[in-house]
Amino acid sequence: MAVALYPGAFKPPHRGHFDVVKKLLNGTHGGKIYDKDTAAQVATSSLQGESDNVDPINKVVIFIGGKDRNGISAKESKMVWDIYAKYLGNVEVVYGNPNPLREAKDYVNANLDKEFYAVTGIRTEEDLTDLKRISMFKNTPNVKGLLLPGDSNQTRATDFRKALLSGNLDQVISFFPEELQREEILQIMEI
Repeated sequence: MAVALYPGAFKPPHRGHFDVVKKLLNGTHGGKIYDKDTAAQVATSSLQGESDNVDPINKVVIFIGGKDRNGISAKESKMVWDIYAKYLGNVEVVYGNPNPLREAKDYVNANLDKEFYAVTGIRTEEDLTDLKRISMFKNTPNVKGLLLPGDSNQTRATDFRKALLSGNLDQVISFFPEELQREEILQIMEI
């Protein structure tokens, strides 16, 4: 069993982020393993629908970037993840460090006895530069890159922030995971 490291800004976490964690934990993510030398080749095959047989993931650790975006803080993002976690299972949320990748590496160094997948999602070829993040984990042989393909029309946090700032529930409802209750959506909007 392995642990997935999922660093990002998550300002705010939305349905797409939730779905990534859900798929990681239930084994339906369709990811491909990569390293800094194979990233471009693996990305091309992943965007064409190829996937690898990946060890089961029994825990996802979410690392939230510490910088505010449009007035949304890391603490507020954690509060949203705490609501989402009730529907996901074995999830740990870490925040505070401005650099979520550095926080993830520190986490790995404190847990050298575990196997990890460092998760990077890509939607299109424009996202390929994100695969360079794996270089943060050089000299950590217990970490493999796990590239997750996404839909180019997938939810984006920028669009979610705009909808939230509008204050119109009808505009934001599609950004939330289907599993949430209406009261939880309203609670998140108050955050």
